[in-house]
Amino acid sequence: MAFAIDTYTGNNSTTSYSITFPYIEKAHVVVTVDGVTKSLTTDYTFTNASTITFNSAPAQDAVIK
Repeated sequence: MAFAIDTYTGNNSTTSYSITFPYIEKAHVVVTVDGVTKSLTTDYTFTNASTITFNSAPAQDAVIK
């Protein structure tokens, strides 16, 4: 199975990021910030099928995948 990755850079203010690839279940989407895996509902939520929203904006220059 192939993997798709979206990569963004935090700016200490943006909280919403797009998911540009198809997935079957939300559990199949793994979100990391600077290599640390984040938890659904604790750290972020799905605003809709193609957007996640962090509860707190990732730090300046943080690598979001």
